[in-house]
Amino acid sequence: MHGLKIRDGTEPGGSGGLEFGLAKVLAALGRVGAKSRWSCADLNYVSKDDQDVPVLERAATPGQTVSGVELVDGLGQLLQVIDGQFTGIDEQGDAWVVVRAVDSSWWEVWSDNNWVHDAIRAQFRVVERLPQNAG
Repeated sequence: MHGLKIRDGTEPGGSGGLEFGLAKVLAALGRVGAKSRWSCADLNYVSKDDQDVPVLERAATPGQTVSGVELVDGLGQLLQVIDGQFTGIDEQGDAWVVVRAVDSSWWEVWSDNNWVHDAIRAQFRVVERLPQNAG
């Protein structure tokens, strides 16, 4: 898979902290992201009320997935994803995108779909190409 690193706010001269979160990354993926099933691994996050975010807990349960609509709608109490890997799964059961939060410092989006890269570049200011990886 090919990857992009998103750092809006953490670039030299930026605000010093990320200016966006998971919801904005998912929004950039549009209807395809909303129609996908999502799973999560290696999740570490902070909620606004220090309680679990149920949709994230379900997505992080081995063998479980949540719909893209359910994922976005369930993020209201989310303050910040510190670390986590979110995998979008299409109707055929194939992973088409991997979205990673890395140490509250940046996000990565991995996909072999060129439109995903175009959508990310269109939505965010500070986007860098990453070396090719298995994603």
